[in-house]
Amino acid sequence: MQVTVLTSDLKVDVKTLRRATAEDLRNEFKFTRAKQITGMMLSLGLITDDEYRRIMAENTSSFPTFLSAIL
Repeated sequence: MQVTVLTSDLKVDVKTLRRATAEDLRNEFKFTRAKQITGMMLSLGLITDDEYRRIMAENTSSFPTFLSAIL
């Protein structure tokens, strides 16, 4: 039997969910912090939009997030 959880417009198959590990949570924190810092650098004009996109692509691969598996 397949169970689907509906949250707003998001459908999540419960079978794909798993418990977050300590490493998952560390990566979430690191990714969120890196995104904040990179966003500040962009808003201060220290980096360009293109550099922001490249840095965020690198951050995404460096810090695989738990939530990205769900979304």
